[in-house]
Amino acid sequence: MTTDPAEAFAARPVTHDEVLEGFRDVHPRAKAIIHHGKDWKAWVTCDRDPIERWVDGRAVLLGDAAHPMLQYFAQGACMALEDAVWLAELLGDTPDAVEQALEKYRQVRLLRTARVQLQARELGTHVYHPAGVHALLRNQFMRETSLEQFCDRLAWLYGSPFP
Repeated sequence: MTTDPAEAFAARPVTHDEVLEGFRDVHPRAKAIIHHGKDWKAWVTCDRDPIERWVDGRAVLLGDAAHPMLQYFAQGACMALEDAVWLAELLGDTPDAVEQALEKYRQVRLLRTARVQLQARELGTHVYHPAGVHALLRNQFMRETSLEQFCDRLAWLYGSPFP
């Protein structure tokens, strides 16, 4: 199984052995779960750089349509739910000014979702998939980071996105 496929694919069948190879460095207890699976498929995951244009008149994007992100922060659905709450709030506050509410929604959500998009990508590169010296550096950094420091660095993400 490749982490950088030459072509996009969706639900390409893979063998049990290919799945095991993809998880070769996983703890044996976690790896044992793989033996219960059947009909394995590989999927390409994709993101894109943040964009500023989410609104066109009375049409608006939210969730992955506005800000697709990789899985490394596990925040795609969370960002879509935050989008929905903001949209509902802003449209409810100004039902006669839809275009202005949609633009306010875009302004409020843009930088937070862009940060999650870009940092999820970096997590994949620097935390989940490094090799060699890059992995050694990651391991040293993680050993030297206390639980309190780790949580402090993520407070922006897990704190309330609503004023």
